[in-house]
Amino acid sequence: MAKVIASKILELAKKEIGVKATNIKKCKYNKAFYGSDVSGNEYDWCAVFIWWLFKQAGAEDMLFVKTAGCGVLGNAFYSRNKFKTSGFKPGDIVLFHWSNNRSESVPITYSLDHVGIIEKCNADGTYTTIEGNTGSTSNGEVKRQTRSASVISGVCRPDYAQEGTSTKKPTTSTTGKTVKVINRTSYLRSQAYVDDKYKSSKKLKTCPAGTTLTWIKDDGYGWSYCKASDGTAGWIQNTRINKSGTSKYPTATVTGDAVRVRKAPNGTILKQVNKGTKFTAYYQIESGTNKGWTAIAVSGQSQDCYISSQYVKLTKRS
Repeated sequence: MAKVIASKILELAKKEIGVKATNIKKCKYNKAFYGSDVSGNEYDWCAVFIWWLFKQAGAEDMLFVKTAGCGVLGNAFYSRNKFKTSGFKPGDIVLFHWSNNRSESVPITYSLDHVGIIEKCNADGTYTTIEGNTGSTSNGEVKRQTRSASVISGVCRPDYAQEGTSTKKPTTSTTGKTVKVINRTSYLRSQAYVDDKYKSSKKLKTCPAGTTLTWIKDDGYGWSYCKASDGTAGWIQNTRINKSGTSKYPTATVTGDAVRVRKAPNGTILKQVNKGTKFTAYYQIESGTNKGWTAIAVSGQSQDCYISSQYVKLTKRS
């Protein structure tokens, strides 16, 4: 994992202050995240802005997950014991709540409604932050804000490099290895999940069985980023390539009671499950109309089933 110093991320954020999205939620951050221009009220971009900062620094792996959802981001850090509810400091990724509802993604705190990054801890107990998708315009802008501690749910603390140390990205000996698509026709996708109905994860290239790809990296949750011979790069399930040592699909543990398992996002209810029930999770839909759903394997069902992401906690399988 490449690491950068916190001040590098803050310097990048400062340079973006004043950048505004146009109608509706159209901005360079969303374009970079989704791979093309998108527009619509469902494309809130506060978490996308955080991803963009780390992407520009060559350190997006420090976030553990590529997501447009505050809850998914918070859970990624919480599940790794890197979510803090006190002792905030500059460089922390700060999550806010606009109500006193409890969070399902991070059960130790309030809801996760918005996200920014702490620039300064002020003497009066407030925090100076830099945030995307904020301000008085309906489409949002990048703006410096002063926030009270009372609206802070907690912070995600990336494992920054120490100030003054080298942040050169280490080389990975396995990067560039040739792999082949196995079993059946698969796809390189714009995101590490499937959403063929609403296309928030686009099929970038069709890869019949036997297609040769260049392997680039593993996301740690059952997907790899690969490049085709024509230069097209995207995400593919590790079960669809012949590379050993790649990550497996994570385990999804249910965190609430009477949680509904469905045939499709918001679709027909198959059954209800209680806290502690475990499933294999294929992916989490992180943007678009179906944002906030986790695809899971359910015994007796031949196709993917779905459960709300706010009611599951993902853990890696060795």
